[in-house]
Amino acid sequence: MKARGFEVIPFAMAHSDNVESEYSHYFVPNIDYNDTSRGVLKRLKEAADIIYSREAARRLSNLLGDTKPNICHAHNIYHQLSPSILVTLRRAGIPTVLTLHDGKLLCANMLFLRHGKICERCAGKRFYHAVSGKCVKDSYVNSFVCALEETIHRLFRLYETGVDLFITPSEFLKHKLVEHGRLEENKIEVLRNYAGTHLVEPSYTPGSYGLFVGRLEPLKGVQTLLDACERIPDFEVRLAGRGPMLEEGQRFVESKQLDKVKFLGFQSGDNLRALFRDCRYVVLPSECYENCPMVVLEAFAAGKPVIASRIGGIPELVNDGEDGLLFEPGNSEELARCMKMLIDNKELAEEMGRKGRAKAEAKFSLEYYIDSLIGIYSRLLSSR
Repeated sequence: MKARGFEVIPFAMAHSDNVESEYSHYFVPNIDYNDTSRGVLKRLKEAADIIYSREAARRLSNLLGDTKPNICHAHNIYHQLSPSILVTLRRAGIPTVLTLHDGKLLCANMLFLRHGKICERCAGKRFYHAVSGKCVKDSYVNSFVCALEETIHRLFRLYETGVDLFITPSEFLKHKLVEHGRLEENKIEVLRNYAGTHLVEPSYTPGSYGLFVGRLEPLKGVQTLLDACERIPDFEVRLAGRGPMLEEGQRFVESKQLDKVKFLGFQSGDNLRALFRDCRYVVLPSECYENCPMVVLEAFAAGKPVIASRIGGIPELVNDGEDGLLFEPGNSEELARCMKMLIDNKELAEEMGRKGRAKAEAKFSLEYYIDSLIGIYSRLLSSR
């Protein structure tokens, strides 16, 4: 946005990993909610701040008074900032856009999961189900706080009245918000995430291994992938990531003597780019509602086909049979067939990779994203 001539003013939680900013003295102090050593009264105050942070509202009010912005675009304001900032923005008369990256307005744990299974019991209004299921960090206390948070926010319509326009990165999430009556359809626009196509030189040459990139946990379909690997033991599959299933996955691989399955640990930067460049395909076997997973966009930017489960927003990104292959979540036999199709047919893998790259350049580039964002801002400002 700065490169396009816009002045960009950040407001966020203070953190040692933040990019240096001249506005950091306005930022809200960081609260580590995982620190259990704090006293009961302090933790009760922090729980209240999750619901409505007066400190965030005060600091933002000072920033607005000093900078006079034309528009605000909010992301992931939950807990550290809270919707108190939406009230502040509304009082200041500043049009506000909020991108919803997850199911927070519908589900207390944001993931639509209950004990590892898809769940929509809360449906944006019955958040008490999260308490009975200990849906947040497997804790009654954490679940109660988050359920109370969402109940109060809905009761006082803090999001509905404080946000002029919502952005979702998938039609899937937009549909869920409308289906469960949380938001009106005309207040939501879909703008998918972008991949750095301008930074990635694609390689269409089919590589010698399949690639999984993500957190190693059940909801990402790791076991389904390992079961599929057992059906195709002679083709290498590399898993880049870490998580609670690492040791379990390693034990499974050893017990089944799957010498071609490699756990690489967390990868980033040049190493990760090289993994994308040299693979045959990228596999995303998720068994949860994915919204707009970056791994699909990164694979397409690298010129690689994607094998992914048919769930959430994934089918909006992957055209089955054109730039990738889709299979039913949890079906390791079907996943293995898809993998074997691209293992046995290099020409198909290359063709799909080229189509994926073309799609990334047309729909998932930074230029396309910024153009779309400016269009959204302009329409909102005009309507005001």
